Amino acid sequence: MRLDGQEQLALRLHQAAERADKLSRPITARFLTGAERSLAIHAAREAGVSVAFDGGWPEAERVQPCFYHADEEPLFTGVWMEARWNAKFVTVDHRALLGSLMALGMDRAFFGDIIAQEDRAYLYVLPEMAARLPMEWNQAGRATLTVKELDAPPAIEPPKGSLLKDTVASLRLDSVLASGMKLSRARAAEIIRQGSVMVDHLPEERVDRLLAAGQLLSIRGFGRVRLVEVGSPTRKDRLPIVLEVFAKT
Repeated sequence: MRLDGQEQLALRLHQAAERADKLSRPITARFLTGAERSLAIHAAREAGVSVAFDGGWPEAERVQPCFYHADEEPLFTGVWMEARWNAKFVTVDHRALLGSLMALGMDRAFFGDIIAQEDRAYLYVLPEMAARLPMEWNQAGRATLTVKELDAPPAIEPPKGSLLKDTVASLRLDSVLASGMKLSRARAAEIIRQGSVMVDHLPEERVDRLLAAGQLLSIRGFGRVRLVEVGSPTRKDRLPIVLEVFAKT
């Protein structure tokens, strides 16, 4: 029986976790989306090992998993690349960069986040891609690229969202989500049950999941909402909260 893409990924992750257990050394796999992290966690649990994730920077959405024994340290293999272009003559955005990589036949699982700036972009990749990119990735849209491997992680300014102050009846996921998206609580609950919401990059379908300050909500088709701060209950027994809202770009 032929496995679909999700089943193939789950199988590869189980095999990597089992190798980490059998060989007693850290084993890494290809990059995962936030929704795929749960597959790696399940694989680690089944093999009796631990799993850690790294995307090169704290705000990473795509991450590399590393399976390892609890008495070991995870060892990641990601490499930072930099692509530059002449911003005086051309503008390059995330879509153009991703499209140019896919046009080269690059497997999306071989690289993590693409962080586009005014005249350059940073890309966190597997070692096998680091050798190819300087030779093959020389064009994105109308821009000519100069690509090199970096000796150290770049200084990346975390994105800033807009701050929103509100009060909620509780820290339930549906209540906080409704506040951040400016929706009714019933509509927020519907979005959660549809499987469109992740909490700290892991899928969550429980509308009554209680949140804590610092947690990040990712909503498919909308963007992200971080619960920045939770205050003391008001006289009406509501909770003041501060949210940082990152609209989808």
